[in-house]
Amino acid sequence: MKALLTDICPLSTHDGPGLRTTVFFKGCPLRCIWCHNPETQQVFPETGWDRSKCIGCKSCEAACPHQAIDLHRAFPVDKTVCKNCGECVKGCPSSALFTMGKTWSVDELYNQLLKDEIFIKRSNGGVTFSGGEPAMQYRFIEALAIKLKRKKFHLALDTCGMAPKTAFKTVLPYMDLVLFDLKEMDERKHYGFTGVKNGQILKTLIFIHQNFPFLKIWIRTPVIPGMTGTEENIRSIGKFITANLSGQVEKWELCAFNNLCAAKYDRLGLTWSLRDTALLNRRQADQLLQEASLAACRACAVSFSGLTLPCPLT
Repeated sequence: MKALLTDICPLSTHDGPGLRTTVFFKGCPLRCIWCHNPETQQVFPETGWDRSKCIGCKSCEAACPHQAIDLHRAFPVDKTVCKNCGECVKGCPSSALFTMGKTWSVDELYNQLLKDEIFIKRSNGGVTFSGGEPAMQYRFIEALAIKLKRKKFHLALDTCGMAPKTAFKTVLPYMDLVLFDLKEMDERKHYGFTGVKNGQILKTLIFIHQNFPFLKIWIRTPVIPGMTGTEENIRSIGKFITANLSGQVEKWELCAFNNLCAAKYDRLGLTWSLRDTALLNRRQADQLLQEASLAACRACAVSFSGLTLPCPLT
């Protein structure tokens, strides 16, 4: 059994308790305007290009069997022609061209995760399956989770909730924590921001609450200026948590927008409309945090994470 991954990040402190190894699965059904991991969206390997490493030798043009490379273009890979065969990557002497997405077997990934076992166990950490949407590759996660549970690893699933119910029925019995993204409560706005409606996502969260009451849930909301970062949206999410998830949500984290991922879009040859969007300032963050705390009615701990700008002088 194989899975397509984009990255394995050891010693993470952001994706659950303790020190964790976060595994990023490739493939996501959402197309969030603010996506900070665009390399995880597609379900196939992609060819990327790092301009800063390119020496202009044109070895890649000669290596490509599909004539998909032309260094005279702003982004040299013609995606309408490229087959992501990797020949240009092999022919690039400076590693300017690279493949995003590597196939791993269950045993390969299991052995890799064991390398950090001592740090994970001593910090009461674990392994977090993230992405993309990891539940899209749920059979692989099930097989890996069975092996990790024999070693008593704490496991977390980081999900947007947009996957078949079968996927969650399969993997959640092995999980200790669910990190669940609640982005926008207004269905029309959610569709505009992500490309999908939020009905199934909300049903998934209620399904988890009703069928897996032993699981801890951490809600995470990306706070995007002019989009999800409104008092109305934060209020609505807080009310939903209070009304539907009583006693199970341990934390609700408001995650500040940042534009540090812009280079990822460049390496994929993609434009990003939020590249020049300003970060929230501290006053705006505090207002949203206060709104969240009031709306949640002490149902869970509420926090704000990420970069913010200093408050403007008045």
